[in-house]
Amino acid sequence: MIKTRPLCFVCLCFLMIQTIILMVTSGKSTTEIPASSIFYDENEKSVLIHGQVYKKTSLSKFQILYLKNNSVSDSNIMVYDDNFIDVAIGQIVALQGTTRCFDVARNPGNFDQRFYYAKQDIYGAVWCDKVVEISGKENWCMEKLYRFKIHWKNLIYEAIGEENGAILSVMLLGEKGDMEPEMKELYQKNGIGHILAISGLHISFIGLGIYKIIRRTGLGYIPAGVLAILVLSMYALMIGFSVSVIRAYIMLLFRIGADMSGRVYDMITALLVAAGVTVGIQPLYLMDAGFLLSYGAILGILFVLPMLEKIFPCRWRGITGVWASLAINVMLFPILLWFYYEIPTYSLALNFIIIPLTSVLLGIGMVGCLIGFMVWPIGNLCLYICRFILSVFEVLNRVGSKLPCWRIVMGQPELWKIMLYYIILVIGITVIRRNRKRKQRKVLFGIFCASLSFAVFLMAYRPAGNLTVTMLDVGQGDSIFLRGPKGNTYLIDGGSSDVEELGKYRMEPFLKSQGVGTLDYVFVTHGDTDHYSGIEEMLKRQNVGVEIRRLVFPSNWKKDDALVELAQTAKKAGVSIVMIESRKCITEGKLQIECIQPSPSDHHLSGNAGSLVLSVAFGEFSMLCTGDVEAKGEDVLMRRLKGQQFTVLKVAHHGSKHSSSEAFLRTAQPEIAIISAGEDNSYGHPHQETLKRLKDIGCKIFETVRNGAITLQTDGNRLTIDCFLY
Repeated sequence: MIKTRPLCFVCLCFLMIQTIILMVTSGKSTTEIPASSIFYDENEKSVLIHGQVYKKTSLSKFQILYLKNNSVSDSNIMVYDDNFIDVAIGQIVALQGTTRCFDVARNPGNFDQRFYYAKQDIYGAVWCDKVVEISGKENWCMEKLYRFKIHWKNLIYEAIGEENGAILSVMLLGEKGDMEPEMKELYQKNGIGHILAISGLHISFIGLGIYKIIRRTGLGYIPAGVLAILVLSMYALMIGFSVSVIRAYIMLLFRIGADMSGRVYDMITALLVAAGVTVGIQPLYLMDAGFLLSYGAILGILFVLPMLEKIFPCRWRGITGVWASLAINVMLFPILLWFYYEIPTYSLALNFIIIPLTSVLLGIGMVGCLIGFMVWPIGNLCLYICRFILSVFEVLNRVGSKLPCWRIVMGQPELWKIMLYYIILVIGITVIRRNRKRKQRKVLFGIFCASLSFAVFLMAYRPAGNLTVTMLDVGQGDSIFLRGPKGNTYLIDGGSSDVEELGKYRMEPFLKSQGVGTLDYVFVTHGDTDHYSGIEEMLKRQNVGVEIRRLVFPSNWKKDDALVELAQTAKKAGVSIVMIESRKCITEGKLQIECIQPSPSDHHLSGNAGSLVLSVAFGEFSMLCTGDVEAKGEDVLMRRLKGQQFTVLKVAHHGSKHSSSEAFLRTAQPEIAIISAGEDNSYGHPHQETLKRLKDIGCKIFETVRNGAITLQTDGNRLTIDCFLY
């Protein structure tokens, strides 16, 4: 098949070479900040820069200017401007501002902001303080398209309101900034987030729709094709060439070009050429979720769907739609797990309803806007119908999110398991499609389904028997996750004083990447925000985030107003409150989590001194988790330890010099110390005095500031330590 398609063969070879290069280099050569860039030094600084505006994005609170050919970096730059300066695309702007580097992922499963922008050749941003000068000529075409898009967006908002208008603007114009985060998350969690991206459905609807309308007027293939391509090109320029837009645009060019030249449209060649062009522009797209999902969906239609139709032939269009949706899901299953860690259970049924309605929504939305530019009342009526359809979408999303087991958290599978899945998929499809005997095909299909199910089981399977401990990088705060030998899950603290939305963006993605949809026990050591803010957020997100079964407080918790308030939040969320006191234990096989202090008699201990202190024992491995214990609390703790020594010490109070005294360290004798603190925190944690005391006893030190998340794994005898950042 490939031999008869030379262009297809060349593109396939190019993609394979780029994939090998990317696997060997891990993409590091293209994600590292260029040494010549001002952003190479990650400290914030005030700079005077000038550059040419090549793109603009307008949000409710600020606009973003994208500068190329700038004076401070070889790469492009983003400029955040809350004064909405009037500068046109193509003009050169000089401004004073403060630099900001993009964050790297510091925990497994976390979003890597630097990688996301590296794909766009952007390695830093500047917050604009003042504009010095605007000069040069505007790019007339791009500026007019931008202004037309803003006018179109305002028309939608005026017709159906900001909430629904933001959703329709995402679907028609690619304007994502103003959509409510809760609504966006609801779409994504239900497995219909793809309708919010400008994709093949949108491009095909517009391009082919215009082409067919022009053809029906009697115009020939060539003039109709030229006009359709011209309109489609203007639309693509207006919304921006994202990965999915590039794919759909190039494939549609092939589709219309085939008609114009009198040749047969070859979807496989069109797909591989589009992929080759995309990867030629930016090799990092091979590691991009949008790229893999967009192209994977088409591959599902090309290869998996014909097999299903051959096994279960049916002329009814509704069943064909079900098979198409199933084929796409089968192809994308490992990719969805790799990037999102969970599978929406009812997405197949929801897509069966929503995709046809989306076509109606796009059609009415396009027509309504077009008419609205000329005759507002009629256009407004069309857009009101769009509002009704969007309301139906919201109802379906909310109903879907309340159904039992509406999502299954499976975690991020290992690469070899993904490869096994696709090997089984390719072999199975090849064998079944080549077999001409119907009965044998059904038997082979049964074997194929069983083999694929085994691969799915492998991706979800996590071997038991070991203890895994991960200290998360939560900035200036604390959070430790434990998975027991029988699979029970525990969290000790989860808060930060310098990371916003910690639960949503750091803790939950990490937990889900580890296949954790439910936490059995969540301990809160004391009532400082940097130990519970993320937990509080997770309690409020029980319907979409990670479920918490039990919240465990120290015996003195009712004396702490913050913990009392947290308990009320937990009760509203339906989470049980448990109190643990000195000498009480939670056991799981060989694992024992014991409360050392406080006891009910420790009335004199409050605040940091009264922190919950836990001892974790598993075979020869032991770990002491100290919260923020200091001063009197540490003195009491030394007496209670009675000479007990520990493999690992979670250093108290982020390495403060007021904790971890020399006497205490001599008592506990830890071999390894792990410290959680934020980069460049205002407290100077960990203090040099503490680090010196730890080194003096021969302790090996790991810090989240330098190492990111720190993971320890043990079978009770041997211990391995893995740092997310090196």
